[in-house]
Amino acid sequence: MIKRILYKNLTYLTPLICLFLLSSSAWAQNSMGAKSIAMGQTGVALPATNWSAFSNVAMMPTDQNRVSFYGFRYIGIAEITDMAATINYQTNWGTFGGGVHRYGFNLFNENRFLLGYKNSLGNFHYGASVSYVHIYQGGNYGSAGAVGFDLGLATLIVDGLWFGARATNINQPSYGDTDENLPRELAAGLSYQLTGDALVTAEIVKDVMFPISFRAGLEFEIITSLFARAGISTEPETYSFGFGYLADKWEVNFGLQQHNPLGLSPALDLAIHF
Repeated sequence: MIKRILYKNLTYLTPLICLFLLSSSAWAQNSMGAKSIAMGQTGVALPATNWSAFSNVAMMPTDQNRVSFYGFRYIGIAEITDMAATINYQTNWGTFGGGVHRYGFNLFNENRFLLGYKNSLGNFHYGASVSYVHIYQGGNYGSAGAVGFDLGLATLIVDGLWFGARATNINQPSYGDTDENLPRELAAGLSYQLTGDALVTAEIVKDVMFPISFRAGLEFEIITSLFARAGISTEPETYSFGFGYLADKWEVNFGLQQHNPLGLSPALDLAIHF
């Protein structure tokens, strides 16, 4: 199918090749937000981030309502870009989250719509989400959709030390009448507030179709509200860094990821707190 598209649309040769090479790390991406990208794509044990609805629903923030917007351009090519938005809303019955995510361009794109919920019992946090994922292939090659369910758990072990875990697409969904499954993975990790200014994260991620990925990140508050970040990952091998600024009612984050061998990819997000 991809070869037929290439012959028909040679203009899109480069983005399609890059789309194929990036598919193992980008497909159904859970590592959203420029903070996560800058910290080696970690997030499963990061407490109260704007993008926890995707990375670990049990870690969704409970202090404020938040709306966030995100963009990530793979190796500078406009046709293979992630765009996403989330909202976290507090109620007396727990925290609700919603998210949308689009990846790709007119010949191939993946669109995801997510609804999540989290609550807690003391230091134990739990949550679940449901997603509808729709795949579109241009050139009259059709489209299909599937519904997936994710689970998330997290606990504060001691002051400053969090453990988090998630299971993605536990119902083993497939697109329509095909045998093409949504990606399934397990992730678990730790985050630790070393000092008031320094945070470290480490996690392992196992997709059923790919080798285990190890990821680690560091965040340091340079001056009040200004953060510097760095991270690494394996499978695929990446190095990253970035910055973030946190105000009372808004925040902005930037990340830059070096993918070996493909190159640099920038990420940017903006959040409003209310």
